Amino acid sequence: MPHFYAKELHLPPLPFEEEGFKFCYEAKSLKDPRVGLMRVQHKLHDFCVLKIQQKEGVLLKGEKSTRPIPVGILQRALKILSQCAKDWRGNLALSHCPSEAYLIDWAHFNFERFHLEIGFGSGRFLLQKARANPKEIYIGLEVHTPSIEQVLRQIELLGLTNLYIARADARTLLEVLPPCCVGLDIHFPVPWPKHPNRRIFTLHTLKNMLSVLRPNGEIWLRTDSLEYFKDSLELALNLPTCLATIAKNAPQEVVSKYEARWVRQAKDIYDLRLKNLATSAHPKLPLLLLSSPKIEDKGLAASYLWQAKPQMGEDYFLNIQDVLEYKGLWLLPVSLGDVRSPLNKIVIWDRKAGSLEYVGGVPFNTRAQRHAHEALCALLGQEVCFG
Repeated sequence: MPHFYAKELHLPPLPFEEEGFKFCYEAKSLKDPRVGLMRVQHKLHDFCVLKIQQKEGVLLKGEKSTRPIPVGILQRALKILSQCAKDWRGNLALSHCPSEAYLIDWAHFNFERFHLEIGFGSGRFLLQKARANPKEIYIGLEVHTPSIEQVLRQIELLGLTNLYIARADARTLLEVLPPCCVGLDIHFPVPWPKHPNRRIFTLHTLKNMLSVLRPNGEIWLRTDSLEYFKDSLELALNLPTCLATIAKNAPQEVVSKYEARWVRQAKDIYDLRLKNLATSAHPKLPLLLLSSPKIEDKGLAASYLWQAKPQMGEDYFLNIQDVLEYKGLWLLPVSLGDVRSPLNKIVIWDRKAGSLEYVGGVPFNTRAQRHAHEALCALLGQEVCFG
């Protein structure tokens, strides 16, 4: 994560703008006075910078849950702030920022037909498929930021116009995607032999995968783990209907970096393909959470929020770690949603206007995240004045 440490830091009065970046305000922690959170905006990017006062200076670094892609955006913002610092050191070497044109904006997602790859890694397979089929739309999901930036650079170099990338947890996204997917590829996922509940291929996720497929759409799992393959096949056979094909060491036109390694080591590779037999699509809710009703400030004590135990509902959880304040705004670092795929966000509550805002974008409208959001709204609307 880009950061720098300085013995002294003398920022101009906020807000200020420099090189297209707007440094909006700094909220101070009511839990730990050494901690501040600075909101930064640049074009379509909206993120936060942590400011932590230490014994002999101050540390500034990106706030992880709002980190922009490409990371060069964050590096540039910190580089501007470092100009106000004395005796600083850090890792702010500016790198080339790949084009952001093919990062998905979920607020405007409207593809009626697409191919999806979950966990594309180096992107070799995904890039080759997109090059070979220029009239088809391809979407790649990944949580590893360097892999995302690498593929964005390749899209730019190859001049592709049919490949889009997103940093997203597929376990969450699959619950809300529309049933427009032609093919869903999962190649060499982490097998998690000791923690199978962490796998992407679980019964819950498999049902969601099938729900996003068009009629006759196909899921393609490829793995070097025999245990993972057998467990996945068993999950498929427990479905009410199933059309599965399997293969072992089947040659492929495009070989990923990891597959090439396994082939050199003479490891077996297993394929499981599942076809969607449903003739009608599952109804889908809006992709993103809808706007909240106005939340009236009834004098809730900030300490009540971070001292409260995490809320555990039947299908969701909610945990508020801190409250940072700037004038009438409370910035809340929260974890919420499904315990199997938790989401970390910075939520801004404008106590005067009663509005709620998620820095960096609204969460997906999954059942768990919707219920956690409703619980957060109810919690903020309480009248708890002690503390």
